[in-house]
Amino acid sequence: MVSMKTKSALIADVNNLIGAVGDKFEADEDGDAERDFMAKRCPPRLEYVLRALPTLSMHLLAGIADGPVSLVGLAARSGQLKGTVSKHVQRLVEAGLVTRSPIPGNRKEIELTLTADGELVTDAHRKLHEEMADGMRDFLSRYSNSDLEVLVKVLRDVMNSRKEGVRIAFGE
Repeated sequence: MVSMKTKSALIADVNNLIGAVGDKFEADEDGDAERDFMAKRCPPRLEYVLRALPTLSMHLLAGIADGPVSLVGLAARSGQLKGTVSKHVQRLVEAGLVTRSPIPGNRKEIELTLTADGELVTDAHRKLHEEMADGMRDFLSRYSNSDLEVLVKVLRDVMNSRKEGVRIAFGE
């Protein structure tokens, strides 16, 4: 027998589940599985770096891997503030993952490139995201096309929403 919940009850379920899903995947009770995954794919000498760098630093490192870029270019590429990017790039340089080089003919900008260790860490990070995507694909494959179409619509609407105070509002 199919349960017929009211729209209000279904909305309450969705709201509770969104919060619970966020909590479930934010709190890693088994340690840091993502860092463990990457550490297994890098030389042991890089384990401390992998565990110490913030996630944003890892994502900026991946942005540098997309091709040599300036600090301003990396900020634009990542959608982060220049000051934030500068702080994280300094960490990456100190960790031996990135080098700074002058750009010929430009006295203001520097070019950021990966070191050999930076390439190893970036490769492990890329494999992590591939594994996560494969897991999500496997998980979602059990649903019908129509189920997935509804999920895509809802998630797209959430992404296109805005916050008004503490409330989510439809549209931009």
